[in-house]
Amino acid sequence: HPPERFSLSYLPPTVAARFREALACFSSGLWQAFAAMCRQTARATFEDVGETGRLRIFDLVAEVQELGAIDDATFSAVRRIIFDPDAGKQEPEYDRRQAAVLLETMKDLLTQTYVRRAKLRQALKVRRFFANQAAGIEEEETEIPARKV
Repeated sequence: HPPERFSLSYLPPTVAARFREALACFSSGLWQAFAAMCRQTARATFEDVGETGRLRIFDLVAEVQELGAIDDATFSAVRRIIFDPDAGKQEPEYDRRQAAVLLETMKDLLTQTYVRRAKLRQALKVRRFFANQAAGIEEEETEIPARKV
């Protein structure tokens, strides 16, 4: 397998560290280890975004199933890995197909939760700078207040 790629720079360090390991497991074909690291990535994400963010992520994950036209059996395994804190005690075997769906779901979840927000904030900051410059406004660099999911 070629190494899986994902820009970890936008993720909080605890989330990035876990997902980096998950990607390494996926690239090595270690599906059970990959599922376990995705579970840890999800837990770290939920700790970061709080209960409101967790509910939003639940909706994002449901949307992935709909957009991807993913069958219920495959997606129930994905949901169990991401949301069931007791999963992992008696794990079923995960196969390559389920791991592929989990990978794309996790990438989308992390993109929507962290990457999209960071890129949008950066783009707005640049636009505001040039708009102010064109208008002759000298303003100190102000950050857009951070708001987690």
